[in-house]
Amino acid sequence: MRVADVKHLLPYGLLAGAHVTPIDHMYFEPLDRSLGRDVYEVRAVQDGVIYSMQPRDINVDMGQAKQREWRMDIAHSCTFTSYFDLLTSIDPLLEAEWNKTQGGRMGRWEGIQVKAGQLVGRIGAQTLDFGVYNYEVTLPGFIVPSHYNEEWKLHTVDPFPYFPAEVRESLLAKMLRRVEPRAGKIDYDIDGKLVGNWFQVGTRGYEGLRQEKYWDGHLSVVPDALDPTQWRFSIGNFGGTARQFGIKGNMLNPSEVSVDTGMVKYDLTYFEYYAVNEPSRRGLGSSSSIRPGDEIASSNMTQIQGIALVQMTGPRTLKCEVFLAKNAAEVTGFSTAAKVYER
Repeated sequence: MRVADVKHLLPYGLLAGAHVTPIDHMYFEPLDRSLGRDVYEVRAVQDGVIYSMQPRDINVDMGQAKQREWRMDIAHSCTFTSYFDLLTSIDPLLEAEWNKTQGGRMGRWEGIQVKAGQLVGRIGAQTLDFGVYNYEVTLPGFIVPSHYNEEWKLHTVDPFPYFPAEVRESLLAKMLRRVEPRAGKIDYDIDGKLVGNWFQVGTRGYEGLRQEKYWDGHLSVVPDALDPTQWRFSIGNFGGTARQFGIKGNMLNPSEVSVDTGMVKYDLTYFEYYAVNEPSRRGLGSSSSIRPGDEIASSNMTQIQGIALVQMTGPRTLKCEVFLAKNAAEVTGFSTAAKVYER
């Protein structure tokens, strides 16, 4: 996107709804969502070949019909790719080429060559997904790579070093994450510790048992993407819904919890973001409500929403149960509803 069309960037590693584990792409917030769809141009970041274009006509979280969006993957070499998603439209010439292969009318999809800066689509009224993947790099913080059917996730890299210096600095000026790595982080697993991603045993890892709700067996205990001083507890099924919570106060650091720790109780709370420059402007529930120049922090609220009881039963196995609307004194141990997770 043109830098002038970008209000701000959100980093890798956010948690939101069905994105129970840290997200492997960042978000470009358009300057003004109220102007509607297709307002802002989206252009290829480098020469390459569009090797995949996928339309989407449903809301993934809700399973409900919505206006069409597009995902686009571009290979810049045999091992280096970039990704756009949530495009509200794609360039008509590209769509015409893609349509030729649908239903086998013109044979197998061969991809479309594009040049750096070429218009590939448009965005408006929502954020644009963007990620970069280098298959010559494997992130060390995914302890069991075979549990991830989305194999590109293992190769997510910081895009900023690959941009020319002038472009890099103008984009970093828009990035809301102020700590290094500025692009964010998604791989937090430490072998033998609670921190990181977990998958309910028997649910086929990240893939899940049902495509329409693949995240149901996911669990993640990681630092917040914008304010890493705060811890998040993210679970695919909290009373039937994927939810994200703050861990209240200075409770035991998840990166220190091991088999030797035994059972640990975490108070789960709602959390909110606020602008450091204007602390009274709290509860920034949407990225569109953040203003240019804001420095964002977060705080966990005081009211307890539930208790997470966790116990590592092995270096890569975890027993976990979440108790809704209870406090720590009311939780004395696991019930038969407890679930077992693995890396």
